[in-house]
Amino acid sequence: MVRVVRAIVAVGLSLVSAAGAGPISPETKQEVVNRLQEVLARQAYVGGVDFSLLRQHLQGEREMLNRATTEEMFAGALQQSLRQFGISHVGIIPPQAAAGMHRSASIGIGAPVRPAQGGLRVLGVGKGSPAAAAGLRAGDIITEVDGKRATSAEALDGPIGSIAALRVRRLSGQVEDLRVQRRAVEMRRTSTLEELSPRTAIIRIQSFAGDYVPVEIEELFDRAFEYENLIIDLRGNGGGAVMHLMHLMGLLIPEFTPLGTPVSNRLAAEYVAETGGDPTDARAVAEWSTSEKMIAGQNLMGPYPGRVAVLIDGGSASASEVTSTALRELRGSLIVGSKSAGALLVSTYVELPAGFAAQIPISDYITIKGFRPEGEGVVPDIEVSGRREDAERAAREALER
Repeated sequence: MVRVVRAIVAVGLSLVSAAGAGPISPETKQEVVNRLQEVLARQAYVGGVDFSLLRQHLQGEREMLNRATTEEMFAGALQQSLRQFGISHVGIIPPQAAAGMHRSASIGIGAPVRPAQGGLRVLGVGKGSPAAAAGLRAGDIITEVDGKRATSAEALDGPIGSIAALRVRRLSGQVEDLRVQRRAVEMRRTSTLEELSPRTAIIRIQSFAGDYVPVEIEELFDRAFEYENLIIDLRGNGGGAVMHLMHLMGLLIPEFTPLGTPVSNRLAAEYVAETGGDPTDARAVAEWSTSEKMIAGQNLMGPYPGRVAVLIDGGSASASEVTSTALRELRGSLIVGSKSAGALLVSTYVELPAGFAAQIPISDYITIKGFRPEGEGVVPDIEVSGRREDAERAAREALER
């Protein structure tokens, strides 16, 4: 029997932080580090990473951690150290930001981000947001905020009306300076359907997190059945909940079809017990496992019958990468746009001492045909850069041939 996986593919959300940051004592630092090491050793999994070496790594980072004098500085230093150890999908959230994690609006720039090599990767840009007005785009890397190295999402937040001075590295490698005015930003982004031609429609899935409302998506698909071609737009969609991507996949392929294998600590331990193999070899663990699969959800209306293409870009991550690779592998869908983020580790949030919180990776992911998107990204079948309309036109023309 296939065991259904239900977990969270976490998205790097721009969190709320109050003005200022509290001081932090050496004792609190040690408590946070000890608890984090314990949680990572028990729950975390990343292919190719040996978490038994983490304690030694953090001891080597002690000088940098000791220099942090505030909660925010310590969170940034600890997060940087964990990324250097080889863990993506990791975030150390200071108490002020952790307290605002579940709000639907924040004071900020309107662009969810995730830690990435060299700074913060922009996962998407809200329509009408300050970020959009300033020219920020999905896939950009924010390297500096107000003259300081960008290490945590809360650095983007601040008083209403204040200016965030950003240094940004574009996907092309070009570096630009942008000025973005902070204001109250509503986080919810609604999915929509639009007709591109009498034969082709496009459904824009903005997020797989709280913005994803299954009944609304089903209503869009009910309308999509009127068209012979369908484009699924996942550009700027940084991920969300596994149950939501399973729901979407149930509307596109036969229900309960295996999509791929999340490789967790537990599954790796079972693999070692039976085979004696390397627990950090995520592909080998996935190939061995016959029961632990992520599957398409139940769908009473049946999957969409027409031709399907998928749009991705540098802001497409996590659940978007699961969706795009599954559609390519299981129904031959074309992928159009630019390479995705390559950030696909199933992760969750845990509480730490003194009000801190952490986003930690709890499993790696291997597609049903053995591809590991983490660190690689999904390469489109048709590469299109530039205006958004160009990628939509290329996808429509490919479907209508």
